[in-house]
Amino acid sequence: MKLRASPSLPAIVVLGVAACTVPGVGDLTYDQPPDTATAGTTGASDGAPATTDEPAPTTGTTGEAPGTSTTSSGPTSEPGSTTADDPPAPPAIVEGKLDVDVVVKHEPLVVTIQTANAEGVRMQVDGGPKIELVLVDEENNLFTGQIVIYTALENDDPHVATFVAWRGALESETYELPFTVDLPPAGSELFWEGDNAIGKGTVVALAVTPKHELIELGTYYPQGQARCYLRRRDLGGAWGAGDLFEVKPGLPCSAIDLAVDDVGALHVLVDKLEDGELRWWLGKYDVWAGTPTQIGTGVVGDAARALALDRADNRVAVCGNRPDGDLVRAAVWLFAPGESGKNLSYDYVPKNELPDPLGFGETPNDCAFVDHHLLVTGEVKGQHDQDSFTRARHFLLNVDAAGENPEWHIAPQDSGTQSGGRVLAIDAGGRAMTGGYACGDQCEHTAELRMFAAGGDQVWQRSLDPLLADPRALVWHPAGYVVFVAARDGQQGSTSFFAQAWFPLQAAPVWSYAHQDALAIHTPTSLAIGPYGQIYAGGMTAGGYPAVAFIAP
Repeated sequence: MKLRASPSLPAIVVLGVAACTVPGVGDLTYDQPPDTATAGTTGASDGAPATTDEPAPTTGTTGEAPGTSTTSSGPTSEPGSTTADDPPAPPAIVEGKLDVDVVVKHEPLVVTIQTANAEGVRMQVDGGPKIELVLVDEENNLFTGQIVIYTALENDDPHVATFVAWRGALESETYELPFTVDLPPAGSELFWEGDNAIGKGTVVALAVTPKHELIELGTYYPQGQARCYLRRRDLGGAWGAGDLFEVKPGLPCSAIDLAVDDVGALHVLVDKLEDGELRWWLGKYDVWAGTPTQIGTGVVGDAARALALDRADNRVAVCGNRPDGDLVRAAVWLFAPGESGKNLSYDYVPKNELPDPLGFGETPNDCAFVDHHLLVTGEVKGQHDQDSFTRARHFLLNVDAAGENPEWHIAPQDSGTQSGGRVLAIDAGGRAMTGGYACGDQCEHTAELRMFAAGGDQVWQRSLDPLLADPRALVWHPAGYVVFVAARDGQQGSTSFFAQAWFPLQAAPVWSYAHQDALAIHTPTSLAIGPYGQIYAGGMTAGGYPAVAFIAP
């Protein structure tokens, strides 16, 4: 799982987060995705970006040049002094300020409010939830907070932040500060790096630390030997000496997955070849380029495909499969602090059907924790529906906190007789989005998205561009849409580095992004979301070199 950094201030309100009732699905709602929750959100309806009515006229000054601050004044006279016989003076807002009045970068908008006779200040943005600001200077009665705008889909809407100072049950008059949003267009390219600085290789996984560092895990080939590496960048893409080191140095190695916990420790999953034996290895780096702690390792024949981190219980899961005769079994390796790891296997047995004498083989491809449960997606292959033909079907597997009581959700024959799940992302409400494929018996993959309610029922399915390969990474964005990356077929056997965003239940994408340096193979493989909505994608570019793209949300 990709974890966002924690905000620097507790009083934050965010814009561009869908929190809506979806038409045609009853009470199914969409909140902001996991790991990006702050203090509140603004709303939108029908899966679209947040909109607001025209704000009421304000007393604040407007019309300043972009990048200048907005300041409004409170009452023209200071609140009067009192004597013992006078009632207490009411709370009042003396002055308010935004550090800029035109938001042009993905950075928080800082609010400062000066008060008199107040215990606190409540902020509301575009009629959204009320947020308490933080008292930072008691002597001067200064309160502060942040407004985060996650997406350029807010560009065309007028915005206004309103404030009320309070003391006990008393409240001041409403105070307003208008602002506008002029972020780069959604889907536009902000940064691209794909060169031979470290030679040939691929960025396999990305994550953002609480210190606002972008970490990439990849495989590269110094002297023609496969090695795993970690590279550290700032959120502008820059890196330098000391920002790259090898994982399991000196050993043939292939990167698999990466996760960052709340304190910034890196959990790294790789395959390593040691003493002639290929095994997966899970390690934890508490310090950059330090000595890792081994969390677990597989046995020969085990296949690890994904890593999931449970922040609530500080558990880690490795998801994959292990051989079982002529078949493979879904496998999960669970690790919790102070406990020995659990090796768990899951065998799909259809309900209300005669047992398949040949059995079913399960191949998990991705997994994620939600509410102490683990969700796993992949494909299960066998003779479904008592048919004599062996087919693959998309599955979503739900196991409880102990790794027991598995619930299998198998896709029916809908968009094709065969299907499979490749990648998985979970939103704050526990709903799962998978990216995968569907096809017929003569299987030519059509990429698709499927969404499942918290109980596991499928509620939405969308076939994607037929030129796309299967999605390789998928994340929920705090604007309420999902983003995936996949290679897209081009001319003369080439592919482009492609990303696309979708609001659930909508008929068209929100935006699309493509990069192609030449008529060559480009393969995006990874995604991460920054603390203020930035979209980071990684993979391989023309010539077989590692590539990183920053995409405007």
